[in-house]
Amino acid sequence: MEQHKISRRGFLLGVGGVASASFLAACVAPVAPATGGSAAAPMADSVIEIEYWHRMGGDTALLLETLAAEFTEQMEGRIKVTSLAQGNIQELNQKVRAAAAGGGLPGATMGDDYDITQYAFSNILVDLNEYVAHPEFGLSQAQIDDILPNQFNRHKLDIYDGKMMAFTQGFSAFTTFWNVDATRKIGLERPPASWNDFPGYVRTLSAANDDKPGWLISGAGDRFISCLLTYGVSWLKEGGQESNFDAPEALEIMTWWRELSDEGLLAVTGDARDLFMAGENLHYMDSSGNAARFHASLEGFQWDAGLPLQRHDGTPITETYGPVNAIPVTSADEQLAGWRWITWLLTPEVHARYVKQTSYFPSTRSAVETPLLQETYSDNVIARKLIDEVSVFAQILAPSPALPEVRGQITANVVNEVLLQQLTPEEGVRKLKAEADAAIRRATL
Repeated sequence: MEQHKISRRGFLLGVGGVASASFLAACVAPVAPATGGSAAAPMADSVIEIEYWHRMGGDTALLLETLAAEFTEQMEGRIKVTSLAQGNIQELNQKVRAAAAGGGLPGATMGDDYDITQYAFSNILVDLNEYVAHPEFGLSQAQIDDILPNQFNRHKLDIYDGKMMAFTQGFSAFTTFWNVDATRKIGLERPPASWNDFPGYVRTLSAANDDKPGWLISGAGDRFISCLLTYGVSWLKEGGQESNFDAPEALEIMTWWRELSDEGLLAVTGDARDLFMAGENLHYMDSSGNAARFHASLEGFQWDAGLPLQRHDGTPITETYGPVNAIPVTSADEQLAGWRWITWLLTPEVHARYVKQTSYFPSTRSAVETPLLQETYSDNVIARKLIDEVSVFAQILAPSPALPEVRGQITANVVNEVLLQQLTPEEGVRKLKAEADAAIRRATL
């Protein structure tokens, strides 16, 4: 499959704008360094010091510092990891870009899906396949099978020529939350399964609940592309050279969104989650991680959550969120140390602590069985249910270096213009198609 890739020059121009010991040993494998040397070269006799860059804040950043100290202690003078918070998603990306231009890349870095695509196309990441398959230090088949396939293969894609460019570390997914007290007023326990039935259902539901809005959307661009995915349509056409916003499904979504908006039943607002928690928004569709927040804080009505509505034949589908880990090109020893660190983070008890703190889905089946998560999910049964009903169907959006602009700016602006009656749905999808395709061309020059 032909795929346009961002050039290294184009990437660099963006600068400035406690675990089982046997599992740990099995998760260690060297990779051939970019600067030469054997893929099986041993680590140096002196301590290897690396930094781990991430975008987490607050208590999660503190947990990562604690885990880095524990890992360093277990390595007994062989590896020292310093965990460093680098700001939000954009700030972390900018710092990685700057390090790629001027030197000083970390031994391991967190990145969101579109970041990983940029880094991979710019040749600043190592291929993890050699680590996974190494006969002495790779992952056993049992360990591979323990990782959810949609997460193990999350960045092992055709566009990377089969290379594995990132390693999982928990995730979340596009999920539907609804007010059960409201749905029971019309004799239902949950929303319909198909988007085909959603507009009529929302009209009936709202009328039975004091004309409250049926769906308030927190992010127009994000949710439109997520919704399109649940129709079975990728935002990006095969080959990655143009968008799919000329698909009939895009117009269909834009049309019923506009109809419900005109009726006061759908709107875009930054406080959609708060209004759901206050009982003034009958559906909230966003990250599965909200299950922990709602369990802890939502009072006044019964709520539930599940897979987003679908509009296609075949296996259900929803969007994956959350960062992954990758190993930048540095030296053989630093890359090996980075691999040992990011795989140690997936050992059951360690991974369970991270999942508990972040409210992400666990990426491994073994983590679910740890005492910590067993206790967590016995208390929050909806969060546990979502593991079976949602997490296994999550996949990333089609990767493209243009995705941040297309989703965060272009799609958001066009959807808002349609909902504000500045454009018709037909005009909206035409504008969306033209501007998205232009963004793709700019990003892949």
